[in-house]
Amino acid sequence: MTDHRSTALSSQCDRERLFLFLSLALVVVMPAIFYSTASSMFHTWVMSETYTHGFLILPISIWLFWQRRSVLARMTPAPNFYVLILLLCAGVTWLLADLVDVLVAQQLAFVAILVLSFWTVMGNRITARVLFPLGFLFFAVPMGESLIPPMREYTATVLVALVKLVGIPVYRDGMFISLPSGNWSVVEACSGVRYIIASVTLGSLFAYLSYNSIGKRLTFIVISVLVPIVANGLRAFMIVMLGHFSDMTIAVGVDHLIYGWLFFGLVMFILFSIGLKWRDPETANSEKDDVGDESSPLVVASFGRIASAVISVLGVVAIWPLMSFALNQQPTVVSEEPLLVPASFQSWQTDSRSHWDWKPKTQGEDRLLVQTYLSADDERYVGLYLAQYIVQRQGKEVANVQNRLDPREFRHWRIAGQTTKEVAISSQLIQITELVLKGPTQELLVWHWYRVGDYYAKDKYSAKFSEAKARLFDGRRDAAIITIATPINGSRDLDQEIEAAGQSLASFLAESLSALEYALDKTAGNSR
Repeated sequence: MTDHRSTALSSQCDRERLFLFLSLALVVVMPAIFYSTASSMFHTWVMSETYTHGFLILPISIWLFWQRRSVLARMTPAPNFYVLILLLCAGVTWLLADLVDVLVAQQLAFVAILVLSFWTVMGNRITARVLFPLGFLFFAVPMGESLIPPMREYTATVLVALVKLVGIPVYRDGMFISLPSGNWSVVEACSGVRYIIASVTLGSLFAYLSYNSIGKRLTFIVISVLVPIVANGLRAFMIVMLGHFSDMTIAVGVDHLIYGWLFFGLVMFILFSIGLKWRDPETANSEKDDVGDESSPLVVASFGRIASAVISVLGVVAIWPLMSFALNQQPTVVSEEPLLVPASFQSWQTDSRSHWDWKPKTQGEDRLLVQTYLSADDERYVGLYLAQYIVQRQGKEVANVQNRLDPREFRHWRIAGQTTKEVAISSQLIQITELVLKGPTQELLVWHWYRVGDYYAKDKYSAKFSEAKARLFDGRRDAAIITIATPINGSRDLDQEIEAAGQSLASFLAESLSALEYALDKTAGNSR
């Protein structure tokens, strides 16, 4: 009788090892199926200092799984086929993101597919025991760049407020800040996004390892978000004060970054030291969960379900890269002729002179046109900038972070104001982004928008949405960035001058838009 039980237990252990092997093999296969997405994450970890922590996420997750090995060894996989619905949604998300080359969305969907595949095969009870190690994998996704603009604005605002508080005269113009001792600029590296990413990642891991209560964990994670935000404003103030009181000899070079990281390290040390005071004596990863016993018949019955789950998951996830490959094989007719627009319209003539040195920066465009027009009526100048992408692909698309209206090459030009508006041109409404650019001796009013297929978009996010529509419904892959600019005269009230400049841009656009559309369509092989 005892030997029979020993044999049954041995057989059960063998089957559990087989189930675990199949599940791990499934996870290993995923990066091969989504190779382009997995390799893009690896490339970002290598190239960007902000995301080098990505190399540590998978080893930490594996270690967290290992910490739970005793609990997992006593549990039996019980596949949940309902999760396949969520897996389908994640696959569709990945496909749409792949079609419009949104890497962050692709990478988030890829990690979600990994987690949901595990959930499908292993079931609810096992997944619940390792929910944090699975969720921790999302920190491997290089994301957070969208936080840079608001964090720059916040840092500049806090910095100016603190400088005023100590009684030092300060003048702010956008991201440029002037003190009697010298000038400062809140650049992207000053936004503090690196500190936030590092703090949230470490804070989440610390909360999981230190606390049992969900409330305590969430509280510490929220604190780990808020502390670096507050600390970054104080860090910027400290740097500026060091420069101010040292007559701009300290904290103005490489030591600027060193002091910043030392300050951040001190803040994190204090945060985690305080957090340790409320540490629970036995945390949830102590492997003392009551998992219950599973009967041998259930284990035998689940073998077929495990095999079915693995096959189902592979079938559900493998279809999306194949669909992406098929959609990207659609032939695109590309004309060899250059992008040409008329030299004149009704009341606008080309002008060979250059009236300002600013121009937008674009990357990877197939056609680029820069032209200046002069109005015969009021002698206003309008600069036209067209960047056309005949076949969009990764790194060569309209909605790219490298396409900027404030290029580093023109640091003396800065954005003094920005808004979105809707203009009526030739019986159609176009949403645009309107900017006021301030240079050394003049100001420009700039209208900026995107054309994706036949759709217009005001910003990069709506451009990606329009690109998805164009790809799925029209089959078009071409797009363009359209920018027009005109000087703002300083003879009258600024608001009146901006309105007058806007009228000039609207007048130019009313006469030229149809010709611009025709030129873009012709070059892309879509002229009618």
